[in-house]
Amino acid sequence: MLLSKSPEYWAREATLAELQAEIRKLETFDEPTAEVLDSVYVDRCMRALSRVHDRSREDALALADHLERVAHDTVREELDRLERPYFARWRLLSEIMHRAAMRLEVPRRILERRHVRDILLQLYRAGGRVAQSDLTLIPNEGQRSVTLKLMEQWDLIMRHANGQLRFVSITELGRLAIHEDIAADTSARPSARLQRGCTYMYEPARTAS
Repeated sequence: MLLSKSPEYWAREATLAELQAEIRKLETFDEPTAEVLDSVYVDRCMRALSRVHDRSREDALALADHLERVAHDTVREELDRLERPYFARWRLLSEIMHRAAMRLEVPRRILERRHVRDILLQLYRAGGRVAQSDLTLIPNEGQRSVTLKLMEQWDLIMRHANGQLRFVSITELGRLAIHEDIAADTSARPSARLQRGCTYMYEPARTAS
């Protein structure tokens, strides 16, 4: 069944539970099967590393756990008899996914540090990028530089120069870190528009003088 469908299906359409169920049906690993699984896992890992959204951390952990179960110590000798080092490759991919999940879990102590969350919200509300000189939440330039450097180290922001100006941009991880604040900010906006609309709707009609 595993080889009766294309690698693209197992990589992009099947769930991990479905893939795991098919692997359990295998009596042994052979080269064609392991080769298909290897391409599937590489594809899934590459896509997991390229995405950052609300479920990214859970997806990375699920893939890491799946790889660890498939490349279990009990099948190491069986996999090592094949042409390519599949056991080592899949365990390495599992470790990469675990590290990716750790990177997506920004410690609360970083987010709760003074000005960090406020700066991220300012960047988000400004469309994702502002001039560093416009980040006036921290008036002291030295303290501002220290805070921005910390945020940059955690991949919450990126800093880049454009001529003589230096800009700060929020990263996808930065957006993910404040996704609850963004959701609250977004849900608050329609009510404001509705209120204005209602005011206009019930404004008395003007009569010609």
